[in-house]
Amino acid sequence: MKFIKNISYIILIFVLLGSQVVIPDFVPNIEAKSLKNLRDELAALEKEYQDNQNEKEATEAEIASARKQIDKIGKEQEDIAEEIKNITADMKQLDEQIDAKNDQIKDIISYYQLTATGSDAYLEYVFTATDFTDFIYRMAIAEQLSDYNEKLISDYEDLIIENEKKKEELSNKTIELDKKTKELEKKVSELRVALKETMEGALSIEDEIKIMKAAIKEYEKMYKDYKCEETDDYKVCLAKAPSNQLPPGTAFFRPVVSGRISSNYGYRSFTLNGKPYSDFHYGLDFASTHGNSVYSIANGKVVAIRNAKATYDADPKKKKICGGNEVFIIHTVNGKDYTSGYFHLATINVKVGDVVTYDTKIGTVGGNPKIEYWDNCSTGAHVHLQMATGHYLSDYYSYSSFTSHKMNPRNVVNAPALGKSFSGRNTKY
Repeated sequence: MKFIKNISYIILIFVLLGSQVVIPDFVPNIEAKSLKNLRDELAALEKEYQDNQNEKEATEAEIASARKQIDKIGKEQEDIAEEIKNITADMKQLDEQIDAKNDQIKDIISYYQLTATGSDAYLEYVFTATDFTDFIYRMAIAEQLSDYNEKLISDYEDLIIENEKKKEELSNKTIELDKKTKELEKKVSELRVALKETMEGALSIEDEIKIMKAAIKEYEKMYKDYKCEETDDYKVCLAKAPSNQLPPGTAFFRPVVSGRISSNYGYRSFTLNGKPYSDFHYGLDFASTHGNSVYSIANGKVVAIRNAKATYDADPKKKKICGGNEVFIIHTVNGKDYTSGYFHLATINVKVGDVVTYDTKIGTVGGNPKIEYWDNCSTGAHVHLQMATGHYLSDYYSYSSFTSHKMNPRNVVNAPALGKSFSGRNTKY
C-alpha cells in the first residue's frame, strides 16, 4: 500500500508541477468597429433625433427617477467591479502560496534523488520510461514520504482546487459585470433627453451628432490616405499608418499642477443651487484656481470636444449644460486602452485629431458659476476627470457607452485623499 501511495504522490507531483495558475484581467466585451459602423450609428442617431423633436420636456420628478435608476445600476456595477478586484487579489495570493509549495515539493524530490543516488543532480530533466521506473523504485526503497510530506501534497492540491474555484467565480462576475455595463448603457441612452441638463457631462443628441460627424471626418481622411475599405476595423487601418498611430504611454499624471481633491468617485451627497442631492459621481474632482492650465493625463489623441459655451450662446433657450466645455482623449497605457474626459473647462486649447502628450495643455480650469454661465452643475472652480476603459469613438460611439465603461480614475491616477491638497502632477500620495 505504501508503494502504491508513493506512486500516486509522484504522479500528482508531476501533474501539479506542470500546472500554471493564470490570473485573467477583466477585459470589456468590445467588438471591432469600422468607418461603416460609425456612419450607421450616426444615421440611427439622426433618426432618433427626428423622432424626439416633438417629445415633451421632462419634469423634475421624471428626471429624479431617471437619475435614481442610473445611479442604482451604476452602484451595482461598481460593487461587482470591486468583487472582481478582491477575487483577483485572492488569486494572486493563492498563486504565491502555490509557488511556495511548488518550491518545497521540488526540494523534497531533490532530497529523495540525492538520498537514493548520492548524486547532487537536480530533477529537471525529461524522464524516459526506464528513468521514471527507476525513480519510482528508488522512492519506494527510500520510504521517506513522512506525514509532513503527505500534508504538503494535500495542501498543494487544495490550493490548486481553490484557485480553480476562484477562476470560475471571476469568470461569472466578469459576465455579470458585462451584463450590467450593457444595462447601464441602455438606460443612459433611453433617458438622454431627461438627463442632458442634470447628469454631469451628459451629451444631448445634438451634441452626439456633432461629435460623430467630426469623428467621421477624421476617419474618412485616414481611410482614404491608407486605402482602407470602409468595413475595415479602425485599428487595423490605423496600423497601416505608423506615423499616425496612438502614442504609447507608461504612466498617468494628474490633470492640474496643484489643487485639492474636492469630490471622490462613487456615491456622494452635496448641495447644488441650494438643493440637497445624492448621486453616483462618475469622476474625480480636482479643485484648482480658475484659469489654471489643464493637461492631458497621458499621451493620447483628442477624439471629441463639446463646446457648451458656443451651444448656449447660439441658443440660450436650450438651457444651460451640465458639465460645460468638455474634451475627450483616448490613451493606450502599458498596452491597455482608456478614454479620459475633462469637464467644466473655461477654455479649450485643442481640436479633434490632435495628438497630445502628458504635458500638452488642453484647456483651463472652469466651473465657476459666476463666470461659466453656460454650465449649470458646478459650485466652484475644478476639473471633473472621468475615465472609461476602451477607446471612445472607435471601440464604442455614444456617451452612454462611455459612461457604461466607467472606471475609478484613482485606479490609474495617483491622488491624495478627499479634501487633501497636492502639488505637482506625479508626486506620490
